[in-house]
Amino acid sequence: MRKLLQQLEEMHIRIAETATQEEALVKALSEALARLDEQLLADVQTIASEHEVRRTAILGELQNLASGIGMFQVSRPALTARDGIEGEPAAYIPSAGDWREATSNIGEEIDAQQAAAAAPRPLFPHEQWRGNSVPFSLAERRRRASGG
Repeated sequence: MRKLLQQLEEMHIRIAETATQEEALVKALSEALARLDEQLLADVQTIASEHEVRRTAILGELQNLASGIGMFQVSRPALTARDGIEGEPAAYIPSAGDWREATSNIGEEIDAQQAAAAAPRPLFPHEQWRGNSVPFSLAERRRRASGG
């Protein structure tokens, strides 16, 4: 009986040592994961700040481009108040887009669309019938494609 008690005591000691070692391993793993989490957070913050810098630079370039677009304006003849009152009315000079011309183009576009819709389109290869054969089902096409 003493031998059994001694073996049980040795077993308890080994279990305690194993538990202590595993506890140390779990603690080391926890610390390593915490360091990795902190490193990942720092990396994400760095990437976010670099992205913000790039975004700010791109926004500045776009704003410069937008301000530069208005720099090239068409020179227009100077009109005086008398020119508008006496003689012929001043000629209309469109600045960006002439709505009168655009409305006249609408009819032409509608006619072109209707003509295109009326014309038959060419058939796609899968729509073309080869001779008097019947189109295959999806299962038949897969079987033929696999060589079966």
